[in-house]
Order: sequence, then C-alpha cells, then structure tokens
Amino acid sequence: MNIYSYTDATYPTPNIKFDDTWPVQFIEGFSKFYKNYHHNSVIIVEDPKTATYIPIRIFHVKQFRFGQILHAPVSNSIELNSSSQVEFLNKLIAFIKSKKIFHRLIQPHPFGIMLGVPDNAASCEFGTYITPLEGIDDDTILNSYDVKYKKAVQHSIKNGGRIQFGRKVFDDFYKMYTATTERAKIHRDSIEYFNELYATLGEDHIETGVVYDEDRPIGAIFMIYSKYSALCTHAGSGGESKLYGGMKHLHFEMMKYLRDKGVKNYDLVGVRLNSSNESLQGVFRFKKGFGGILKEGYLWKTDISPLPMKLYDILVGIRQGKNVQKDIIDQEAN
Repeated sequence: MNIYSYTDATYPTPNIKFDDTWPVQFIEGFSKFYKNYHHNSVIIVEDPKTATYIPIRIFHVKQFRFGQILHAPVSNSIELNSSSQVEFLNKLIAFIKSKKIFHRLIQPHPFGIMLGVPDNAASCEFGTYITPLEGIDDDTILNSYDVKYKKAVQHSIKNGGRIQFGRKVFDDFYKMYTATTERAKIHRDSIEYFNELYATLGEDHIETGVVYDEDRPIGAIFMIYSKYSALCTHAGSGGESKLYGGMKHLHFEMMKYLRDKGVKNYDLVGVRLNSSNESLQGVFRFKKGFGGILKEGYLWKTDISPLPMKLYDILVGIRQGKNVQKDIIDQEAN
C-alpha cells in the first residue's frame, strides 16, 4: 500500500487527480481545511493492486496517535461493495500496524459510514438516507417524499415561502444554526470553522440555503459537495412563523439546485438504526420522510496498538471519571 497527502510533506502528493467525480473528502481543499482549522493531517492510502483509495484524518493527544476514516474505500470514483470493503479494510489495518502510523482507529465521521466491518473491530449499525438526483425531474423528487412532506412543501410554496442560496445568506443560516444548538444543548461550530471551509473548499463545493417567511429566516441548511454527492452537514431552524413546511421546502429546492449543478446524490448524513432512544428515532423518521434510499451500514473502531490504548483509556478514565464522552458505538452498546 502507498500513502499520499496534500498537507503532510512526509508523503508525496496523490498519484492521480481526485476531481469532482470523487467524494469531496478526497479533494485537496478538504485536506487543507483539516490542516488549517483542526491542525490535523489527512492522508490518502492506496491499494495499488485494486486502485482503491481511502482518506484518513490523523491527530494526536499527547504522545498517543489516532486515525479517523473520512469516507469508505473508493475505486474509480465508485464505493466498494461490502465484501470488497472488508477485504480492503483488513489489509489496511495490517498495513497501518506494520508502519506504526497511529495507535487507534476511532469511529468514522458519520459521513464515513461503511458497508463492512473488519476483523475484531467494535461496531454498531448505522445508516443514512440518500436521494439520487441524476436524471431526476422536479416532480419525481417531490413525489418521492412522504405524503405529508409533499403537502408541506406545496403549502410553503403556495403561502410565499422564499428560498435563497449562497454565501450572502450565511449570517441568517448561522442565526438559525445557533438557535438550534442552544435549544438542543449540543456543540456549535464557530463562524471561523465555516470561514475556513469557504477559504479552502471554495464556494464551488459549498452551498448555504435559507427559507424565509416574508423577510424572516425560519430555517437553514449548509452543504458541502462534489458531483459525487452533497452532504447536509449543518442545519437549523427558529423564530415564530405560521409558514408550515419551510424546512421541507428548503430541502426540496436545494435538491433541485444541486441537481442542476451536476450533483448525483443528496445525503442527509447519518441516522441511528434500531435505536431505543426516542429522540434519535425522531431524527430517523424526519430524514426518512424525504424519500431517499436508506443506505445501511456500520460505524466501527479498532485498536492498532492495544497496550498504549489501554494506558490512554486508564488515564482518560482517571481524569474524566463518569464524564467520559462516549462515541456512537459505545452509546449503542449500552
């Protein structure tokens, strides 16, 4: 196997050009974002026998090194099937171990869902709803929606729901996003985070959309994309409004807008499968209503070097006690 990187001078730059037909995680600007904002390296590992590539983020906590897969393995801009993924991932882990690149592979980013689990890895079921856009007309998109969602979109259109796209509506997006994170008491990415995305990925790989009731913003979404797929990474809503169906209308218009830019798929980025948590089931039902195809797969993690990781876990346990943050895999195991 070979290692490439746009941002780590230890490795050569990729041996092929990852253009817009590949997932956005392979594009140079994506690696630069992780380098500039998170101060992490992104490597792309190649299996030359199968011309398969996978992007991995690398970061450090003191002397401990971690990796995180950012997208499932891809060959010729097509994701491998489940059996081929398992074969590739087992080979990848053996390679990482032999080169001592890092100590642990943490669970992938939610937009890095995989179809297979390598040997001896901890895992949980995970999925995402994806709407195919290529060659699909407006009516076909809308008719794929749940009946109630379709009526909501039509109500918003009829009653003056107004959609705007572009960086010019970013401030309104961020207000909606902030309101949502405050209500849910969850992490909020900073304005600097988004500014760095714009600086490194560029506006040809980012789209911001806001729905307005007259002049009042009531909902917003933030997308990163290549022609391979668009990822809905952030969203928010807020403010009083009698306009029913605004967010559903916004997603409908965003699907059409990105389709016309040549984007092939619209990914709502992550749902828990068979979760006993009612709030997470609510997220599942919400995303299901947009009529996409459920991609069922897994999140998984594994220790490359168990002894250093055992020490790391002990130290974290001592420091954080009962406040140790659990990843999705550990949450689903309980």
